[in-house]
Amino acid sequence: MEKCIHATLDLSKSLSVFKDEIKKLLELKNINEWNGQIVKEREEEIRQAALILAGQCIAIFIYNLSQADSAHHTAVIQTQVWQYPKTQKHGYTKRQILTIGNVLFPLSLPYMVTKIENNKKKNESPNQGFCPFLKWLGMSEGITPLVWSTIAEYGAIASSFDAARSTLKDWGINVSLKRIERLTYLFGKIGINLRQSKILNLEMANLSNSNVLKAQRVVIAVDGGRTKIRFNKKGRRSSKTNRHGFVGEWMEPKLLTIYVVNEQGQKIRTSEIPITNDGTYSGYQEFLKILEMYLVHLGISQAKQVLLIADGAEWI
Repeated sequence: MEKCIHATLDLSKSLSVFKDEIKKLLELKNINEWNGQIVKEREEEIRQAALILAGQCIAIFIYNLSQADSAHHTAVIQTQVWQYPKTQKHGYTKRQILTIGNVLFPLSLPYMVTKIENNKKKNESPNQGFCPFLKWLGMSEGITPLVWSTIAEYGAIASSFDAARSTLKDWGINVSLKRIERLTYLFGKIGINLRQSKILNLEMANLSNSNVLKAQRVVIAVDGGRTKIRFNKKGRRSSKTNRHGFVGEWMEPKLLTIYVVNEQGQKIRTSEIPITNDGTYSGYQEFLKILEMYLVHLGISQAKQVLLIADGAEWI
């Protein structure tokens, strides 16, 4: 797939290009020479064309959203937590956003800056700014939420970031190795900060409660995991590799899963009743805080039935 495809922002044109390309791919010529490999290649080409069309449609959707005054009004309200008394409007700025299929589309958006006084460094910018629209929708990194969550997913579960990049290319996301690494860690950091914010709100009795678990059969599963953590060795870098050596030590994270089952005991997997997975290396007391936060936030007091699944470990 090409490194970058510029959005047409025209549905008719995008459909026309897709139709012309697919028409060629659906042609049946020299069938006597076909084999499984040829069919597989044709499948990949059709999938790539479909991903590009999906990216073009997403670009149109977000572009149209960016043209709505109500969207910008909502964005300003939703991003007030990042605004300071000296935050003010500062015209418009142009940003390029990447979506699936490696489709890149431009947005011209209102920009806000916060003036910083007494900046110590000469080269330091006197202003810090952001686009409320991008901040509101989680696109400040120049990618759509679907692209970012997909990058973080494969960056976390793949054996390496290089392996994650190969998989992402297959699904129409072609970004650099360093960007995959940075976005994966940043995604995790945002999640941890959000979790910590909810724990603090629970301690201050400000945590909002939902009715997700109302009248449901709830399963709470807790267990210990087993992961190997890399720790860099102290001292000088190796003269051959210019890297620090490392040691790998096994550590046990404490893990939890909260889900709902039906009358037959089968998991319910819907967007309305999501499965919650989390854990921590911080020990038993911190684990209890995390578990309590999720149970309160999901509305465990409204559950019809609660089942705890665990083994006989002392901490459990």
